Amino acid sequence: MRRTSRKGETGPNPPAEELIDTLGLLFMHIRDHFERGVQRYDLPGPCAKALRAIDGAVAMKDLGARMHCDASFVTAVADMLEERGLARREIDRDDRRIKKLVLTDAGTALRARIRVELFDDVPGIRKLDAAERATLLGLLQEMIGREQAEKADHAAQTAASGTSAA
Repeated sequence: MRRTSRKGETGPNPPAEELIDTLGLLFMHIRDHFERGVQRYDLPGPCAKALRAIDGAVAMKDLGARMHCDASFVTAVADMLEERGLARREIDRDDRRIKKLVLTDAGTALRARIRVELFDDVPGIRKLDAAERATLLGLLQEMIGREQAEKADHAAQTAASGTSAA
């Protein structure tokens, strides 16, 4: 499918700048949607993200990985969830050093509501059909995978050059 870009260029290969501008605009729409949604519940955004990521009992370390954030930040999020009566900390039965976060009944109910209102109704995504969503997801995963592979290659080359220089 050929498109005319807003910069007047035509063709199947839009310039990277236009892709970045368009992704940035989509991210702004998603951020605004998310911020409006969490305001309805007087809930900080990171708490909403944590509610979505907690499925059963989740180790705090694992929650940090799911939320793509530092463990110290997860502690603050856990504190906020506990203060609101949405989650509680439990000690792992097998390893008492591990603390898990578990949703309360109120947290589970709110999780169900925000999944529908904040995550299932995202502007720009909600109107895509199943095939379009699958295509978009595949493209995004491919982009991330290539970036991670490039970083790993760079790290390996840096390590090899540092080792050979010694």
